[in-house]
Amino acid sequence: MSNLSELKPKRRSHASIGQDPTLVALGDQIRQKRIENKLTQEELALVTGFGRELIMQLENGKAHISLGRASRVLAALGLSLQLVER
Repeated sequence: MSNLSELKPKRRSHASIGQDPTLVALGDQIRQKRIENKLTQEELALVTGFGRELIMQLENGKAHISLGRASRVLAALGLSLQLVER
């Protein structure tokens, strides 16, 4: 997975002002990988056992999703988190 601090998140019109750019970049990576794998949000939700709402929130960089749930979605897509010093 790319270093999240190096990713430039695309600006979405529905994204909240002041949203954490790291979470937005993570969401962008998840969306990109889901699309590359030809999965809909509903299909990814079924694979992970979560609802589509959680997938949508994660892809939109919402901060209230637990790390465990985010990790489970990442694993379903063949991705993982890596810690990098700033």
